[in-house]
Amino acid sequence: MIATTRSIARHRLRSRRRAWLPPLLGLLCAMPARADDTSWHLQLSGEWSAPGGWVQVRENDIQGTRLHLSDDLDVNDMQTIRLQAWKSFSDGGELHLGFATHQLQGRSSTDVPVYFNGTTVAPGRLDTATHFQDFIAFDASYWHRLVDVGRGGSLYGSVGATYVMLNFVVHGTLAAGSVGNELKEDFYVQELPVPIFGLHLRYPLGGQLRFTADASWGRLPWVNSFRTEGGEVKTAQTHWEAVLGLEYTLSPRWKLAGYVFHRYYAQDESSHEDGNQISLATNGGGLGVTYQF
Repeated sequence: MIATTRSIARHRLRSRRRAWLPPLLGLLCAMPARADDTSWHLQLSGEWSAPGGWVQVRENDIQGTRLHLSDDLDVNDMQTIRLQAWKSFSDGGELHLGFATHQLQGRSSTDVPVYFNGTTVAPGRLDTATHFQDFIAFDASYWHRLVDVGRGGSLYGSVGATYVMLNFVVHGTLAAGSVGNELKEDFYVQELPVPIFGLHLRYPLGGQLRFTADASWGRLPWVNSFRTEGGEVKTAQTHWEAVLGLEYTLSPRWKLAGYVFHRYYAQDESSHEDGNQISLATNGGGLGVTYQF
């Protein structure tokens, strides 16, 4: 009789615990961010864009062929994986960190010899094979709220820097008598951090929806890259972008984002041995998911 009573008591206790468990887990999952909103946000996005522009690589006296991404290399889309993290501060500032990796691929052919990095590509196939590991970018910036806009909106100004690591790669058949044999150009060797300035609007549209707008610009004029290839190497770089998006709040911790953008990146480097240029403009869109913790 005692054993039966104890079993009944333990069963009731376990039942009470099970009854409390779902509401407790729900409360923890739905727990709002701290009131001062100083939590971290982590956003993972996938992007697709249509690239335009060109690349040209000289080696010593062999002038490179200017290869247009779309017309000559048949590179008609660029895929991007982007990871962003930011943390708000109680004084209205935000720290933003970013990482992105891009892929440029194309399959084309040429009827005439092509010169790239001192190498002569024979008429025939000319493929672009710049994979995700060949095109990586890092950025960091500090945002500060400048002014309140409308009902609940904010306009931020930002200052920061971006750093791009690009190794542009093509594939083709080497022509007989080609002086060189390398069909890639490691632009990242001459890369320097580029200062970036921006404006950012965040404006609620009611309910769980918010409008976002971002514009940033950066320029590095002709400077010494502090590298040498047959003498001093000078480099110049330009970055700018415009992004319009919508954010939808699924829960206090989860958000979905959709956006469209125009981005531009250019690098120009010159030395006695090299003269390398790339100009890349992209128009596209992206989808992302954000977690706040």
